Amino acid sequence: MKFHYFDQDKADSDMFLEMAIQQGYVPKTCLLSGKIVMDEMNNGLDPCANCNGPRKKCHGRPFKSK
Repeated sequence: MKFHYFDQDKADSDMFLEMAIQQGYVPKTCLLSGKIVMDEMNNGLDPCANCNGPRKKCHGRPFKSK
């Protein structure tokens, strides 16, 4: 069975994710990696609204299709 980061209870410690949380781009319970979050932000996208992660676990904003 392959491990997925959405299976974790909290995200790995990550400087980029912490910066995105502090700036309000994602909630403090976000499970994405900071690299993914920063890449979405740099492309003008909302990393939370574009994430397919489990909202019950991360408490993120609703998913919006691109």
